[in-house]
Amino acid sequence: MNTSAGCSHDLQLHKSHNKQHHIRRALSYTEVLVASCICVFCLAVMVQLFSVTSSISTRGVDNTQAFNLQRQTLEQVIETGFTNTPEATVNSPTTHYYGLNSTNMDSTPSSARYRVTTSVVSSATISGSNPVQPAVTATRLVTVTVYLLPAGSQLCSANTYLIRGGV
Repeated sequence: MNTSAGCSHDLQLHKSHNKQHHIRRALSYTEVLVASCICVFCLAVMVQLFSVTSSISTRGVDNTQAFNLQRQTLEQVIETGFTNTPEATVNSPTTHYYGLNSTNMDSTPSSARYRVTTSVVSSATISGSNPVQPAVTATRLVTVTVYLLPAGSQLCSANTYLIRGGV
């Protein structure tokens, strides 16, 4: 029997087996790399989704708060009435500052979240009155605007009219 032929055949099988083992190992490294890339991509998408969701939620809270402040301010002007509401021009409106929970922050405006301006302009005034008083026949335009601080972007604005007989 020729044993050298058998040894050579066994050596070739061993080399072939080692090649297949390295190929399988290389494929598993490639698979791990691809799976890692997919996981990183999915994680990046989830972080982006969280960021967008958080931004939408914050914007919704700000808009809701702004509309509540606007409505509250309009109701205060209406309660004050036609003659007792002070004149406040568009160039120098009455300004108040509020926090997240509608807490008045006029004493610390730098830490406020919202700025609410109110202007009341009469179509006719009583000549020589001090403070300025509306004429009996006047209509008074009331404008309430809510701004988001610190940027100062306008969130909402509303107008209404005051007339001597009511709103």
